[in-house]
Amino acid sequence: MSTSANEILQGRPRRSGLLLVCVLAFCVLVLSAQAPGAGRPRGSLLQSWILSVSAPIGRAVSSFSRGVSGLADSTAESFTAREENARLRQELARKDQELFQLRARLAQEDRQKLLLSAGASLPSVKMAAPVLLVEGRAGGQNALIGAGSSSGLVPGSPIAVPEGLVGRLVTVGTTVSRAQLLLDVTAAAGARIVKTGELGVIRGDGRGGLKLNNVATTSRVAAGDAIESAGIDGIYPRGVPIGRVESVSRGPMFLEIRVAPSAPFSRLTDVLVLEPSPAIAGPVGGGGSGGP
Repeated sequence: MSTSANEILQGRPRRSGLLLVCVLAFCVLVLSAQAPGAGRPRGSLLQSWILSVSAPIGRAVSSFSRGVSGLADSTAESFTAREENARLRQELARKDQELFQLRARLAQEDRQKLLLSAGASLPSVKMAAPVLLVEGRAGGQNALIGAGSSSGLVPGSPIAVPEGLVGRLVTVGTTVSRAQLLLDVTAAAGARIVKTGELGVIRGDGRGGLKLNNVATTSRVAAGDAIESAGIDGIYPRGVPIGRVESVSRGPMFLEIRVAPSAPFSRLTDVLVLEPSPAIAGPVGGGGSGGP
């Protein structure tokens, strides 16, 4: 007998056994489907087995579903919380900015009230205004003032602090004005020596000091004497302090008098704007002399 025939004869018992096992399994399933399950009068034994096997799977699926749902809810809540936190931070920053601005405005108003009270002795005070910027270069001494034509200011208006004269407005915008300080080399004002009553012209030296010119060599002026505005230049009113004499020396025709300014030019924060002189008929140029 050939090898192939032997293999066929040997394979038949195995196939027969497999077939027998399948038939027996089928019979068991059929009987199980018909036999009532224990404790389940309306269910078969097969159904009981299926339910027993599927119950853990169902519980696992249910647990997984609950976990996924919880994770999704937690993620959504996390994103919502982040958005809410971002919104609250923005709102807090806006409130902080508003509070800062309010405090700054109240502080500015308090400073101006104190300035107006301290400057009660100055003539014809119109208003107080903040100093935004002080510029000093190449002999020029100017300042930006935080008020303009919307507040009723006009070019030529003198500015001062309670300690003394500061300068005048030369250009006026809607809300900001430029002022020429008395320290500017092109600025000038009529001045008077309080002790002797002698008149002269006060000029800036561009370096933070003042010079009193046109005082005769016969004058009895001395260091420490007070200098005030004379009111003869058509710009500045009379009687506003300007400074005190630092030194006096004799020149060829007039005395050379150096004056320390009364106004604290190095720390100007607010100024008082005075009413302009009636002699000022129109706008004053930004770079011309402020006096005779």
